[in-house]
Amino acid sequence: MSEQLKIRRQTQVERRAESEQRLLAAAAELIAAEGFAAASLERVGAVAGYSRGLASQKFGSKDGLVTAVIAAVIDRNTQIMSARHVRSVSPLDDIIAYADVILLQIEADVFIRAYWVMMASAIANRLPTQAVFLAEHDKVKQRLSGLIVQGQASGEIDPAVDPDAAALSIGSTLLGIGIECLLDPALDIPRVRAAALATISRTLAPVTPNQQKEVHA
Repeated sequence: MSEQLKIRRQTQVERRAESEQRLLAAAAELIAAEGFAAASLERVGAVAGYSRGLASQKFGSKDGLVTAVIAAVIDRNTQIMSARHVRSVSPLDDIIAYADVILLQIEADVFIRAYWVMMASAIANRLPTQAVFLAEHDKVKQRLSGLIVQGQASGEIDPAVDPDAAALSIGSTLLGIGIECLLDPALDIPRVRAAALATISRTLAPVTPNQQKEVHA
């Protein structure tokens, strides 16, 4: 293969990647600002600066667009988590770091706000994409539950905690804050974030001997 052909193919790949990112960004902006119904494939293509049919070619359908935006949110969160080197710390720190990343994203990232809007729309309208959100949330629950089990084995997390129930509770807390942020754009996210992280930490922390005495007193 000639060097010129390699460069041409590389350029084509780069253009496709750039167009997909611009389409996803346009979709997230539209959904977060105007709601799920506003983000037709034709309008997403136009807002991104492409022909109206490109979004259809890229995603196939609106359900395909939803799946792509969800994947983008997960990818962005994974990159942020990797940048924080959370794999090198303890299970409890991993859990707190995950919750912190989600809460920081609620405040700063249009993609995560678009995620909440799409999820709310899927639930309210009984859309098939509910299954996509449920599958992703189940992955998060399993991940958090596994970290709780690891923390219990190391003595860092209270052995009395039910891993699955606690993981679901943490995920539900983050979901609730996200939905509340949509309802109230003036919500004091830093204050809520601090309270949520402290609550998660207290819920999972082992009971000290002094606390046990107080309970039985």
